[in-house]
Amino acid sequence: MKRVAIAVAIATIPFLLWYFRSVVLVAVGAMLLSVVLDLMSQPLRWCRLPRAASVALTLVLLFALMGAAGYVFGTTLSNEMQDVVDRADLAARTIAGDLQGSRWGAAVLKRIDASQLSLASWAGNIVSVSSSLFASIVVMIGMGGYIVAQPALYRAEFRKLLPRRSAEWVEMTAGHIAASLKLWCIGQAIQMLLVGALTTLAVWLIGLPSPVALGVIAGLAEFIPYVGPLIAALPALLVATSQGWSLLAWTVVAYVAIQQIEGNLLLPVIQRRLVAIPPATMLFGILVVGAFFGLQGVVFAAPITVMVYATMENQARSKARGPCTCE
Repeated sequence: MKRVAIAVAIATIPFLLWYFRSVVLVAVGAMLLSVVLDLMSQPLRWCRLPRAASVALTLVLLFALMGAAGYVFGTTLSNEMQDVVDRADLAARTIAGDLQGSRWGAAVLKRIDASQLSLASWAGNIVSVSSSLFASIVVMIGMGGYIVAQPALYRAEFRKLLPRRSAEWVEMTAGHIAASLKLWCIGQAIQMLLVGALTTLAVWLIGLPSPVALGVIAGLAEFIPYVGPLIAALPALLVATSQGWSLLAWTVVAYVAIQQIEGNLLLPVIQRRLVAIPPATMLFGILVVGAFFGLQGVVFAAPITVMVYATMENQARSKARGPCTCE
């Protein structure tokens, strides 16, 4: 009966994860935010400031910095974003009109909803999803702040829920996951900054309008490895289409060159120094998490893959070490 109960409990885990998928995503977001806050508050702790005070001060400084950046660059960035959306919609309508003039193009358009070709509708869906998740974001910030402020307390409470035989392994696995997430966050931050800056410079040199907005889109899209750059290239290509075929060709060359620099120069250096996950494993993780959790899960697909990969890696290391012997 005990074995049957364990088997039934294990079999129901996927259904519970799917039913409480929003809760799982909030928990993953809180863990990721706690790792980021721990990294950002590290310099303050070097000044012998208490952990809770350093985390609170980091949050205050972070919100103040975001507010100052929004005050200084908010209007310019908002105007450029709107310009990108308008130009991309114009290019999409032009492409749809050209396709309508051909037989195969008309057949394709019959199977595609016209609203799917509008970048404004995509942006509206993203904004609506974000506004509906406002409460979840607040919970993420609160959970992440409390966890990083008092990690020993929550570690001790979580340890009480585990059997003594597995408590040590779970704690070692949690530490390995936290270390892997820290290294991954550092690597992603470096990639996002460099790719955003390179994209802004390349688009400005080409002569496309709204280079800052396209650079911000490219930098933020880097949070989703391998898939994000393809998503970021779409608005740039649509904007270039509205400017002429020559700019479209230069835009393709620029984005391909940036991806080559990232894939052959940035990624090898970052992965060698920080954390390395095989590309096929990361793509498979993004596919599985996206299919399981939907569009919201794609945003957290990479950190979830890192957590699962770190768990498997720690398990492999435990088996390699073998059972511990006590005198």
